[in-house]
Amino acid sequence: MLHPEIDHLSIWEVAHRWHDQDPNNSDPSELPLPVQDMLRTITRMQYRHEIQVCNENGIVLKDERNLVDFEHYVDFESSITEETTHEEINEKTGEPITVNVSTTYEDPENPLTDDERWERYQEFSERWLRRHAAATKDFPQCFKNRIFERQTLERVHINKTSVCELCETLKLPLPPFWFTEVEHQEHQNKLSDETGDDEKDALPGRIKQDQIDNFWSKLADKQKHRVLCREIAQELWKESPNLSIADICKHEAIRRFGGGRYYTKPDTLRDWVKDLDPRPEESKKGGRPRSS
Repeated sequence: MLHPEIDHLSIWEVAHRWHDQDPNNSDPSELPLPVQDMLRTITRMQYRHEIQVCNENGIVLKDERNLVDFEHYVDFESSITEETTHEEINEKTGEPITVNVSTTYEDPENPLTDDERWERYQEFSERWLRRHAAATKDFPQCFKNRIFERQTLERVHINKTSVCELCETLKLPLPPFWFTEVEHQEHQNKLSDETGDDEKDALPGRIKQDQIDNFWSKLADKQKHRVLCREIAQELWKESPNLSIADICKHEAIRRFGGGRYYTKPDTLRDWVKDLDPRPEESKKGGRPRSS
């Protein structure tokens, strides 16, 4: 077992040690299937912001889970900051102390439009996520195409907490190379309790509302907009199956209720809905079909 003070490792090493394989003598073109599966699982979850990504020093990179959502975003360039002070009594000493409070809010005299605010939020989001995006940009090659670039997989790390979170999400036992027997037992007890609660409270094939709410609350605004746009697109195509993807992307329902108006890059909405297009392949290639 690893020394308890080691709290992060490369995902290359974790995937190998998890299945008792030596990461030093491994050939990326001939990886054992269990190691391949673990690498694909970890890279997929990190790429999708489901578990944390660390750099080689173990520093956790900012991701969508700790990105402020749009409705709570404050643009500091168009905001006002007020400083106030008040007196409080120190509970330990009983002496009065002065407390300084800083409050930031958007300037009501120069309010941003929704589109301006969203554009600045997008710029802020891209800056916030840029290191995560750079670290994981090649991960689809791993989890989609089974291309295991050793240099990339050794450069990106995962911490012990995220391995535990992965195991909780996928209902897996903790890997013995990194966790004590006590930690393993506590983890198994937690999984057993969660399974028991789910079986007791939920009907077969049903998802509880609090589970849905919990899932939705963890999504970033862009993820929520993607879900909404896909749902709206499905309904639009049910009513009008001859609509082109361009028609769907420009539809008022997509723009207004799905949040599509916030995305100016033409490929964004298209990529979200193109797999839902019910038209025959020849219609998709030829554009919008003529009316009969």
